[in-house]
Amino acid sequence: MSFSSNVRDELSRVEEHHPCCRKSELAALLRGGLCLRRVSGQFRLLFVSEHAALLRHVFSTVKTLYHSGPEVMVLKTHRFRDHAVYRLDFSALASGFDEKGLLHDCGIEVAGDRLNYLPWRPKAKCCRRAYLRGCFLATGSISDPDRSYHLEISFPDALLLSEFQSFLHEYGIDAKHITRKGHLLAYLKEGQEIVDFLNISGAHISLMQLENIRILKDVRNQVNRIVNCETANLEKTVNASFRQMDHIRYLDSHVGLDSLPDGLREVARLRLEHSEVSLQELGDMLNPVLTKSGVNHRLRKLEQLAMQEREKHPQVPV
Repeated sequence: MSFSSNVRDELSRVEEHHPCCRKSELAALLRGGLCLRRVSGQFRLLFVSEHAALLRHVFSTVKTLYHSGPEVMVLKTHRFRDHAVYRLDFSALASGFDEKGLLHDCGIEVAGDRLNYLPWRPKAKCCRRAYLRGCFLATGSISDPDRSYHLEISFPDALLLSEFQSFLHEYGIDAKHITRKGHLLAYLKEGQEIVDFLNISGAHISLMQLENIRILKDVRNQVNRIVNCETANLEKTVNASFRQMDHIRYLDSHVGLDSLPDGLREVARLRLEHSEVSLQELGDMLNPVLTKSGVNHRLRKLEQLAMQEREKHPQVPV
């Protein structure tokens, strides 16, 4: 199963003990997932999903709160792969689209062939957490964190999108939004924001899995950065050593190292004998010991002398 399915499974098993929280979660589920479709010439209120655990959760919640459950239908489909599509039909439960029943409690109105949504504001913080969980259960998805960090939720109306962003903002999370193929999408792309959302919604097992993946990725990235840095430093050291040796050999062949001052001559010979060592290691070989900056100063002096000598004897092109 995908990581997204695991998250949905875990959230479907969260049990709210307070009726107000159950109603808030159900409101989010139906406001985001309920649709009005024409079936056999009649409009039907349907909640459609391929996720069996979610459908069981919605059915049991409605049954507990309203003592009557929606009609359950299972359709087999062979599109792309063999799987089942589950439908909950709320038409009988909300017969006549009663203003005092289920739709009213969820802030939904039926206007002809479309659904209208009324502002929804749970008073308690625990109810807003349940509402956020219901939004993800209705139309949310999350990418495999091994590949990327991306969580998105689709909304059928701008009001629902605005409510979701407002509730999430209370926890310090600012969800971005886009319009894709006519659908309004709220999304999170930062790993820490997704971790916070899973914590708020109650997916603690999935949160720990995501955190483990984040730690492994951070360690892997840190190791790569260290290796890249060490490689770059080594390459820089090797290039500098070859350049220094080239200047020293030029001085040796044109003026001779014995003509150099004692300090420069000692550093020059050590560099020719130990081309692979660093400046610090080169300084430790000297007697008396010289600091890294002191060795660098002498090597730069040798380079200047070589450049001056090259200017006196420019190469004649063949």
